Amino acid sequence: MSKDSAQETTGASRLDAETTFAPRQEALDQLRSYLTVLVDVIDQHPEASMERDEAHWRLEELVEELARTPPSAPRVQSRWLRLAPVLQEVRPDIPIAILTQLLKRAVGDL
Repeated sequence: MSKDSAQETTGASRLDAETTFAPRQEALDQLRSYLTVLVDVIDQHPEASMERDEAHWRLEELVEELARTPPSAPRVQSRWLRLAPVLQEVRPDIPIAILTQLLKRAVGDL
């Protein structure tokens, strides 16, 4: 994945306002797809650091939970609450608020 395409996958452009109102399954599918790509983006982050490593493994935990049928809303919430701050530190361009809305739509209240 090129550096440009990695940047494109993290911005709010992929997570527009329509996703907030998407049907639950569509929101879950979009979230699964986005977060799977984001794992690679974090893995390719140029600065090796403890924060990057933590963001990577916490993100993988969330991806694994979201792969369950159905995902557990409490576990998703717990994983997201631990991931969001470190993810924001590693990649401040990631739209945390929009992802939170999409997570709420996909699995229920967070």
